Amino acid sequence: MARNGGETLNLTRESAAILTAAGIPISIETGYEGYVPKTRVLIQEAAQAMVHGLDYEEAIKAVTINPAKLLGIEKRVGSIEVGKDADLVLYNGDPFEYLTKVCIVLIDGEIVNRGCE
Repeated sequence: MARNGGETLNLTRESAAILTAAGIPISIETGYEGYVPKTRVLIQEAAQAMVHGLDYEEAIKAVTINPAKLLGIEKRVGSIEVGKDADLVLYNGDPFEYLTKVCIVLIDGEIVNRGCE
């Protein structure tokens, strides 16, 4: 959802799909804007990438394991495996659906927020 200009002059909405198809790992992130709820922006960014050709599974990877790998922290986070940090969000539906709600948030294996009740 970035705007074209400067270093993003050749940006296209299909960038995520094109790079993934070429075998280049991508990460979808929110950047920093203090006035915008970040989880909503992240979900919208991933959904936009899917609308423009990115496969659902690749979109999930782009917000989970891919960023962890690109940052070199995939042994701790990015996927659900024994021995990794237990930071999880559980939804009542598809996380990319606008009306889906967060039901449980776990940080280090402890429930820190409950919703959907």
